[in-house]
Amino acid sequence: MKKLHYILLASILLSFLGSCTSARWTVKEKESIDRSDFEIVEENYFLQQTEKVTPDNPVLSLALFSEVEYEYTQRVLMQRNIQDYRLRPGVMALGVGGAAMAFYLANIADFGKHSSSAKRWTLNGISALMLASGFLNMKPVGEPRPTGEERYKRTTGTTVEVDTVKADAKVDTSASVYMLYNDLIIFEDSNQDITNGVLNIPIGNVLNNLKLSGQNVGNTTVEVLFADSLYRYNYAIDSVLQPYAVINEQITALRNSPQENADNVLADLVEGSQLKISSINDDWYQVMYGISETYIKKSDASIIWRSEDYEVEDQVVTVPRVPFGEIDVESNIPMLRDQNPNAKALLVINQNYADTLGERNYALRDGRLIHTYLQNALGYSEENIYQLADISNSDSLNTLLSTLRSTANDSTELFVYVSGYGAIDKEQRKLQFLTVSSNTQSDSTIAVSDIFSRIGDISSQKTVVLSDIDFARESSEKSFSENEMRDIIESNVSPLLSKNSNSSVLMGSQLNNPSRLYMSGDREDKKHHIFPYFFAKALQERRTVLSDIYQYLERNVSYTSRRLFDRPQNPLLLGNTQLNLAGQ
Repeated sequence: MKKLHYILLASILLSFLGSCTSARWTVKEKESIDRSDFEIVEENYFLQQTEKVTPDNPVLSLALFSEVEYEYTQRVLMQRNIQDYRLRPGVMALGVGGAAMAFYLANIADFGKHSSSAKRWTLNGISALMLASGFLNMKPVGEPRPTGEERYKRTTGTTVEVDTVKADAKVDTSASVYMLYNDLIIFEDSNQDITNGVLNIPIGNVLNNLKLSGQNVGNTTVEVLFADSLYRYNYAIDSVLQPYAVINEQITALRNSPQENADNVLADLVEGSQLKISSINDDWYQVMYGISETYIKKSDASIIWRSEDYEVEDQVVTVPRVPFGEIDVESNIPMLRDQNPNAKALLVINQNYADTLGERNYALRDGRLIHTYLQNALGYSEENIYQLADISNSDSLNTLLSTLRSTANDSTELFVYVSGYGAIDKEQRKLQFLTVSSNTQSDSTIAVSDIFSRIGDISSQKTVVLSDIDFARESSEKSFSENEMRDIIESNVSPLLSKNSNSSVLMGSQLNNPSRLYMSGDREDKKHHIFPYFFAKALQERRTVLSDIYQYLERNVSYTSRRLFDRPQNPLLLGNTQLNLAGQ
């Protein structure tokens, strides 16, 4: 009886304390890819663009990639898990109860005493089995916990995968590269190396060499032949290059607003300067000068296209704005004679021409220089010096010439200075003086022969005309021989020379030679045109006879023009060469 009590007590204790864990292998995946068992079926290389092409980065960058096709073996994948278990109270109680009953019958009850030993052993065995079943039939607790141990079993098949990766930088290969513009090949390299896995095509550098100009420059195409594949990329030029304004005039004003105003000029730009264009309107380019947005006249510049990193020597060249009086010929003016009440002068100066012609820089300063020498060196009184600037028609000029004619007499000493643009009527070989609102096709030009005829109608003791009219700007299409030029000039000034034997015409340049500014790219700048500068210089050196002045001009004007511009500018003297500007 005590044995049974011990069995029951032990069973009750184990029911409270009994729990265990076990580990086993389970199927994780029936068709898992065994990446350690593979075969490369095929490998191909291809190119792929990595960065966007922009004016800041005008380079097409293509990276080399590898496309590899792998065949992998598929297997059953097993994993090992750990599971916690606890006793089932009901099952355990049933097992313990059954075991106790069998044990009682076999060893304690009367049935056990009178039964054979075989029956007792059978009942004891049943007792042991029932007791074991009560403890072994446990309940799983929680989810199985993987141990991280996995193993492949039998093969179930194969699968194919394609993997794309950036190619090894050590891969030695090349490509054929072509660039086209307007269906013409502008760049070709049939064996361009792919370095460190990247093919760099400098689109900007190739297009820079074309020196494209104008607003509508079209598109360019890049073709790359690699590994039997053709890659084609199309780009609008304005998505690769930046527009820059190139100054075409010898000098032009840089302004802080899009209006022609003497107060809004920030600097003077010389010919060849380049500034990046930020926007375009009807008459102005908005350009970047440093970090500021400024303006230049469209008529003074043309558009070229280039990349921002393109190196240009002296990309922006400015000249200082020097006050009048600080240039050598504007000071130290000699007094060549006393004031002459009979001396009268007319200065006609056109500077601010319409956009089709462009501003004639420093023309007004030239007029001021002549005015200063007439007054301070040659004795002309202020009230006898008449000046017209930027005339738009002939009315004001004819009115002033009529006034001079009514006040002049045989003792009058008349000096006329004319500065501006001119044109040649090629059919009739007539010279025209252009008003600021005119062009060669308009009705507002003034015939040079009419000007000289009206000057010839003014009574005078002597008349000297100083002409700095630039005929070459609008007549460059037709070249004239030296004799032809002289004949055309003489026929147009003869209305003066034929009426007055004491008259002379001194021209600063001939028909095929422009009247140039005395300035150069190395910052040499006299703030005047070459001809009036050296005319003043001759007076500063006390040369007053026209023949002496002309010889001085022949040497210096011609030499300076060729030195600065490698182009001729030859003055011309007609009429009485012995007139003395400082004489009676």
